[in-house]
This record gives sequence, C-alpha cells and structure tokens, in this order.
Amino acid sequence: MDFKNLKFERQERVGIITINRPQVQNSISIETMHEMGHLLDEIERDTELRVLVVTGAGETAFVAGGDLKDFRSLDSFQAGRWMSLYMQGILNRFEDLGQPVIAAINGYAFGGGCELAVSCDFRIASETAQLGFRQVRFGIMTGWGGAQRLLRLVGRSKATGMLLTGDILSAEQALAIGLVDRVVAPSMVMEAALEMAGRIAQNPPLALANIKRAIVKGWDMPQRAAIAYEAELFAATWDSEDHREAEQAFAEKRPAQFKGR
Repeated sequence: MDFKNLKFERQERVGIITINRPQVQNSISIETMHEMGHLLDEIERDTELRVLVVTGAGETAFVAGGDLKDFRSLDSFQAGRWMSLYMQGILNRFEDLGQPVIAAINGYAFGGGCELAVSCDFRIASETAQLGFRQVRFGIMTGWGGAQRLLRLVGRSKATGMLLTGDILSAEQALAIGLVDRVVAPSMVMEAALEMAGRIAQNPPLALANIKRAIVKGWDMPQRAAIAYEAELFAATWDSEDHREAEQAFAEKRPAQFKGR
C-alpha cells in the first residue's frame, strides 16, 4: 500500500516501518494514526513476515510526539478521549502482533514517540537519542498507554519521576534504567536493529508468536495462571509442523523450512 506519512519495505522476512514526516520531526497526526491502522491490517495478514522494525525518517527524530498543531481540532472531552482510545488501539495491536517489534530509535523520542517506543518489544537507541515523556509540560499526560508500559519497564519510582517532571533522558541514562535495551553509534542504529531482526527471523514463526504471547499476556495474569497459559502455548508448538520440521532438519543437518503451523 502507498502511504503519505509512512514508508513500509521488506528485507526478506523483516518488515521496516518508517514514520515519514521529517519536516515535523515525525510527529504523529490523526492521518498518520489511520495509516498505521491500515498498515497493521496488512501486516496481520502477512504469513511470511517474522519481525518488524519501527524507526523515524531522517537523522533528528524517531518520533517527536503527537502533532499538537493537528490535534487542535480535538476541541472537546469526547474528541480527546476518542483520539486517546484510537491510538491506544494502534499501540495495543503493535504489542499483540505475532511478530516481535524492534524500535530503532534514531533520534528524539518525546511524548507519544516514547509511548510508541515502549509498546515495542525491544528498543535500540542511537547514542545521540533523547527520550522523555514531556506531556506534563503541556498540561496533559500520557494518553496512549505509555504510563502503564513505562511502569512495567522501569518500576514505579522511576516511571513516576519521568512522568511528573517531564525530564529528558540521554540514551545512556535510558539504558541505565532499562528504558532502552542497547545503545549504539548513530550510524549503526538500523544495522543493529536489522541484525537482531535477522537472528530472530531465522526461528519458526509459531514459536516466535507464542513466546511473545506468553510474555505479553502472561504479564497481566497471576503467576500460576500465566504458568498454566504457558503450558497451552507450549503444547501448540509441540504439536506443530514447525517442531517436527526442526527436529528432522537437525537430524539431517540441513536448514529447516518453517511454515508457521
């Protein structure tokens, strides 16, 4: 599909989503949200795609937040609530995808940009990246689920501090508290993300999807319920064609040919 605000390309089994609005530091407009939803429709139907990488166009910003100029049209409680819930739905879909999602944070990740980043499974950041939830400085708060995801990533005290102060963290500071997983040179961000994506993409898609389900869904369950859920997911992979193919390929010393079932 052709989009105005997004680019999508494939490198074998890895998909690359680029927020393509460098003239406004890749801020997310309402139109961009709709395009993200349409793109996710395609991705959810794609049985060949095994990993996604999300990044921003240019060298300055990953996503600098929501497009506040565009959001001026949201002039009521109901309109603000609609936008919040709509984008929550988009980020929930990123989180629920069967494909692991890697954020390649190539620059500023502020406000809604940080909310997008924490909805991904991994975050690889440029040494020059800066991250922060600046919503409080504009008299608002996170609206896309970012507070809850940040809490689970870095803990209550650190999350509360970031959200209440609106402080901006360097990439190294973000790494120290667990907000990002790896920091690399600016020229290496996409290379590092694609290298990780390539290693993940070698593995069978059903196992990838069920491992992700165990983590994402299990997080909100009581521990014993999550452990029982893990057994159901394990059984589905155990009784799969991919499992049998992996064992046969190992015995025959050849590359496996996985089908996702």
